[in-house]
Amino acid sequence: MTRRWGIMGTGGIAEAFLAAIHAEGGHVAAVSSASPERAQAFAATHGVEVACAPHAALLEQAEVDVVYVATTNERHHLDAAACIAAGVPALVEKPFAMDATTAGQVLRAAGEAGVFVAEAMWMRLQPAYRRLREEIDAGTIGEPGLVEAAFGVLLDEGPDRRWRSAQLGGGTLLDTGIYPATLAHDVLGTADEVQATGVIGPTGVDLRLGVTAAHPRGTAVWSTSFLEPSGVRAQVSGSEGRLVLGEPFHHSPRLTLVRADGEPEELEVTGHELAYRLEVREVERCLDARRLDSPWLAHEDTLAVLGTLDRIGERVGLRRPPIAPLP
Repeated sequence: MTRRWGIMGTGGIAEAFLAAIHAEGGHVAAVSSASPERAQAFAATHGVEVACAPHAALLEQAEVDVVYVATTNERHHLDAAACIAAGVPALVEKPFAMDATTAGQVLRAAGEAGVFVAEAMWMRLQPAYRRLREEIDAGTIGEPGLVEAAFGVLLDEGPDRRWRSAQLGGGTLLDTGIYPATLAHDVLGTADEVQATGVIGPTGVDLRLGVTAAHPRGTAVWSTSFLEPSGVRAQVSGSEGRLVLGEPFHHSPRLTLVRADGEPEELEVTGHELAYRLEVREVERCLDARRLDSPWLAHEDTLAVLGTLDRIGERVGLRRPPIAPLP
């Protein structure tokens, strides 16, 4: 069946996901924005029938089967909760919420209502990442003990940009740090202890972080930065070798096995070009199977990673604006 998708948000990620829906043969029936003008412009550009404002109006004014939430970070939980209250499944951009407590409230509501919801952590569905996890499970590098990663990119320094705005949930921790934190969690288990240092900018968001975390299976050392282009790189080392994800590691086109003797081997990775289409496929698969969550985008993993990010924020002295309460 062809499902009718709604998209909350009109930014670049919304455009990319709309293209993925279309490439998978899906239909985008409605789009919403905080601004009627932005919603109408997006709809006109992409041939979407219904343009709504504010975001919750989409659930009242359009017939949709599933919603992709691509709003700004500080309101992901509000838009996810609105979908759940309307009985509409939702794929919610990362971070699912501004903290683990709020995420837990939304996920409990989804369970009680019997509505599918998942965090759009697309990295977990990418072929190189899945191959990495398969090789680790197969013992290819022995016992994994060390995750090393960096996510450093230079972004527009304008104080009104979303990633520089505390009110909009900006900062490296939630925007980019969530990727190495997820990698470490998936490979080594939920962090037991975290240490972190960071730089808080004049707008109140973190601009650089350095993290060392102890996990049940080993240690993770990673950094994020909006100030230095340190790259988007990662590797997992074990007792018998290491696996290197090609840049950018969250959407890697390749995976290299480097054995303990230093001999590298390129492992086969296919389907990298599908990108966001893999999320569309996974949501459609789960809905067809009448699942309330995805095994690749599991609720418990969403909560565990957010819990780690909460602790890192505390370590570096982040003081976020109050989180809007759920209705």
